[in-house]
Amino acid sequence: MTKLHYVLKQRQLTGKRFAQMCGMSRSSIYKYLSGNRTLSLKTARKLAYVLGVEAEELVGLMPER
Repeated sequence: MTKLHYVLKQRQLTGKRFAQMCGMSRSSIYKYLSGNRTLSLKTARKLAYVLGVEAEELVGLMPER
C-alpha cells in the first residue's frame, strides 16, 4: 500500500472522489495509488495540499502525523 493510499483510506476517500477534488484524471490517481507511477514533487505538493498533509509524508520522507 502506498502512502497516498493509506492517507486516502484514513480520510475515507475513494480514488474517484480524490481525483475530482484534485482536478486530475481518475486513471492518473489510480496509477499513483497502485505504485505504477511515481509522484513528482510538484504533483505530491498538489495532492498533499488537497489532503491537508505534507508532500514529504506522501512520498515517505517523514512519518505520519
